[in-house]
Amino acid sequence: MDNLGYVNVFGLALALSLMLVPVAKTIALRFGIMDKPDMKLKKHKTPVPYLGGAAVFLAFFAALFIERMLDAGTLKGLTGLILGSSMMFLLGLADDIKKLSVPFKFSVQVLAALTLVIFGIKIEFLGNSALNVLFTILWMVGVTNAFNLMDIMDGLAGGVALAACMMFFVLGSEGGKLFSPFASLALAGSILGFLFYNKPPAKIFMGDAGSLFIGFMLAALSVTESYSYTNSYAVFAPVVILGLPVFDTLFVMWMRWKLGKPVYYGSPDHFPLRLRRHGLSVKQVLLIAYSMAIVLASIGYLLTKVAPFQSLLIYGFLAGTALFFAKKLSKIG
Repeated sequence: MDNLGYVNVFGLALALSLMLVPVAKTIALRFGIMDKPDMKLKKHKTPVPYLGGAAVFLAFFAALFIERMLDAGTLKGLTGLILGSSMMFLLGLADDIKKLSVPFKFSVQVLAALTLVIFGIKIEFLGNSALNVLFTILWMVGVTNAFNLMDIMDGLAGGVALAACMMFFVLGSEGGKLFSPFASLALAGSILGFLFYNKPPAKIFMGDAGSLFIGFMLAALSVTESYSYTNSYAVFAPVVILGLPVFDTLFVMWMRWKLGKPVYYGSPDHFPLRLRRHGLSVKQVLLIAYSMAIVLASIGYLLTKVAPFQSLLIYGFLAGTALFFAKKLSKIG
């Protein structure tokens, strides 16, 4: 029954997303909710409608609600995810329509993370309740903003998120989780439908409504999974599975710090943009990013299967590789 339910929720989310994205585009055009080029960071030639994220959000929850109510008759276990991610979506939607202040956005993000904690979705491995709550908030806010920062190229953030979704589905289904596999597949289906319209050249952008929602959901799904069946170090596997946005965010923060700019200051320091300046096409950059996302997700899965010493070697190798590429990328003007 679960296997059929998995197929149903993925297919329904995909179909709804494919239908809703054109509707979202029409609404965005009607009300002028557009991403306008500024020839600095936003170099697309003509304004592109936002609200793709609204279609992803609606497709995700509609598919999840229909499948879970028909199959299980309850949304128990998903309440915290629904409330927290809805707050994040509404925050992003408001920011797409009228830019909000950084302190206000940060405050709402913290509140959304606290909502998860209240409903029992939090980091558990630190052995101290206060530290578990603190690091849950830091992780939720950090990953959410990492995906928001990474949404700087057609098809990029959605494709990277899709790879992580599928790995969280695998981990959740293997771990016997009741609801997180369905949520992972609903999110994957809704993102895949959006990517059909967001592939280069994009007909619509997800906007902050989409990037904040997707980032928050992935961070939350990572917290709900189990990793340390074989060794305790596997609890850091989510950092690897979400390694591409984590790397890009840390790299951008480092580059901005070197230039004496605030970390929230917009700048073309993201590694995909540096690869473009190095001469690669958008499709080549996407191929690299998608491949890296799949490889990192696979390594994250591997970390849940190997012995402790082997996992430490893998972490060391990944850290060294990340530093090597950061130095290489920093030299690209």
